[in-house]
Amino acid sequence: MTDQTEAAGSSEASNERYDCIIVGAGHNGLATGLVLARNGHKVLVLEKNNYVGGMGGTREILKDCRNEVGASCLFPLSAEIKSYFDFESHGVELIPLPVMAVNLAGANSRPLILFKNPLKLAFNVLSSFGPSAMLGFIRLMKFCQYPAQVLDRFTARKAPRRLEDLIAEAQTVKQQEHLELAFKGSAMDIIDKFFPDPIKHRELRASMAFAAVQATYKGPYTAGSGMCLIYTMAQEGSDGLMQRVKGGIGKLSDCLAEQISELGGEVRMKQRVSHIIVEDNRAVAVELKDGQRLYADTIVSNLDKQATFNGLLAAHKLDDADQLKVDAFTHQGAFVHMLFKLKGRPTYSSHLNKLNKIPGAYFGGAMVLDPEELQRSYETCLRGELPENVPLAFQIPTIVDPTLAPPGYHIASAYGFYFPCEADKGQRGKLRDQMGEKLIDHICQYMPDFRDVIVDQAIFSSDHFASMQGVTNGDWTHGLLHPDQMIGDRCLIDGTGHTTPVGNLYLCGASCHPGPGVTFLPGYNCAHEIMATSVARPELTLETESKTTSTTPAPAAHAA
Repeated sequence: MTDQTEAAGSSEASNERYDCIIVGAGHNGLATGLVLARNGHKVLVLEKNNYVGGMGGTREILKDCRNEVGASCLFPLSAEIKSYFDFESHGVELIPLPVMAVNLAGANSRPLILFKNPLKLAFNVLSSFGPSAMLGFIRLMKFCQYPAQVLDRFTARKAPRRLEDLIAEAQTVKQQEHLELAFKGSAMDIIDKFFPDPIKHRELRASMAFAAVQATYKGPYTAGSGMCLIYTMAQEGSDGLMQRVKGGIGKLSDCLAEQISELGGEVRMKQRVSHIIVEDNRAVAVELKDGQRLYADTIVSNLDKQATFNGLLAAHKLDDADQLKVDAFTHQGAFVHMLFKLKGRPTYSSHLNKLNKIPGAYFGGAMVLDPEELQRSYETCLRGELPENVPLAFQIPTIVDPTLAPPGYHIASAYGFYFPCEADKGQRGKLRDQMGEKLIDHICQYMPDFRDVIVDQAIFSSDHFASMQGVTNGDWTHGLLHPDQMIGDRCLIDGTGHTTPVGNLYLCGASCHPGPGVTFLPGYNCAHEIMATSVARPELTLETESKTTSTTPAPAAHAA
């Protein structure tokens, strides 16, 4: 990473003025900064940690390893984002995954192998689960197309609209019912339509149910969980497959930070912002923990709404209606995240021997529960207790990228759900460690030697995410994927995606539409909204100004 500084500390820095100060060097904060820097703005990005990327960063947690605490795979990017940032021409290497995931649903279950090749995927579903499952899969994908278009997850530079308005504007009663089911129904209301047989379709039902609850704090039978299923299934259609980033997903943020520096901007590490200074209801500066004040025409927060307004702006009183909107957002981090350093590669049990013959099958996937048990796990979590079995997503990224660990070693990671994140705080440490053991036990159901090859491990709960990343209640989604806080309802000001009730203050993180995931869209969109609503700057060319409202991607030639 080039020219990133840790401290300013001089009186000259205190008097220096910036066009834009961005609080938080997560991938969206950096995306906002790079777009503005490319368009002639003097940009300063402040990060409290000693690395960039936030929950999309990579750093050493386990000795001599490169670990990701947060996001780990690159999912579909919109065509405009791919064209604009053009990561690969800036040194980022993407690794394709011939086997994107292997999902397992019990000791005697049939593995659901999600091949990248669509013909292999179709053949596996057909041969393993039968024609009705194949037909159900096709019909589910078709069902998701219309609500995915309404969700509009991949369109850049477009202000989102409220869900109720979008449903009301559906052209027919049938379309309205379709959207009501997709966005307000339970995941199982949808899954039952396409995979109704609990025996023949068991593994598909369990996999789809798990996909629907990871970012919801709901069970698969709970109303509103269908929204997350649609969000997961929504794909733009261009490279709509998961990939790994060589060296870890943090390489994407490193790439953005380096370009900001090359364009004359600054990315400063270990700079904790204590609060945002407001005068006449306009954000004018930030004050650092050491008391230094830095001024800018525009202040951007990459934090979630509550962390921004109840934390950085705690001294500034919002109107009651605006404060109510901020406080209404639901944040719960009902998970534990574990990292492992392994001496050698674990092996699948004998009943899954065919997976031992597919090298890519070791990369990762999910170990899931039947929908009924998944619902019980959620209800157990609500009571402040640990689930009997821990459903989890797992990954061994060194299968495809050995640079992440020393020779002879692998690293693995796993997210386990449902952690009772609302239990008494004094009990959560003990519950976290107990849940970690349950998570390892679940992995050992399929890889019996997994515990034996562990040489080091670390465990993080939502409490750690709250302290490390400043996210409210450890919620990595910046606002759970509930119907009443998605699309236009994710915004504070109707008709805008990033504007706030405080003048000159914008939000650029996952608390904005389209929400969580390493998409760069919230940050990219925020920068264009700033440029579109600010007073025209003389150093911006007419060509650049026109791009702020154009629907065509900015050419790669704008990259430094």
